[in-house]
Amino acid sequence: MKAAAIKLAQNNSKALIIGGVVAIAGVWVTVAVVNSRRKKRDQKAIAFFSELQRDIAPDTVGLVESNAFDIRYWENIGKKLKKPMYMLTVASAKTYAKDIRDSWGVFDDDEDKIYSVFRALKDQVQVSQVAYQYYIDPKSNKINLIDDLKSRLSKDEVGQVLEIVKKMPQYRLADAAKK
Repeated sequence: MKAAAIKLAQNNSKALIIGGVVAIAGVWVTVAVVNSRRKKRDQKAIAFFSELQRDIAPDTVGLVESNAFDIRYWENIGKKLKKPMYMLTVASAKTYAKDIRDSWGVFDDDEDKIYSVFRALKDQVQVSQVAYQYYIDPKSNKINLIDDLKSRLSKDEVGQVLEIVKKMPQYRLADAAKK
């Protein structure tokens, strides 16, 4: 069998190359179709869970639907705009994330400290940067800021955070360098 395959390859090298190209194209098309189906399924799941969240806990829907709490919003908006924006330094975002984490108490949380962190931020891009740093910090165990806010704060406290964030612009463009 092996000898026959080698003999066939030596006699029909063009057929072998064409067969290889067809096989690679088939694998590529299969991967593209599977990814497309997965993306459609994920979009349907997001819509379903968003509606489910709206029915279960309508007071926290704004947290999930807000771009500000999306840990990748600051990257995505930068790619879309392709213009310089005001952003926090990594050290500043880490400091704000640490301030939020430090405000969680065993028996009582320091809500005023949490509110002050959000009031110090200037736009939703900065909120997203803080949410990203909160998520990637090893002490957070990959817990999303949204989940921590929903689980640790009351309905009124979550509403207060949402009111602060809703008043913020989505982003701020940096001024062009003066000549």
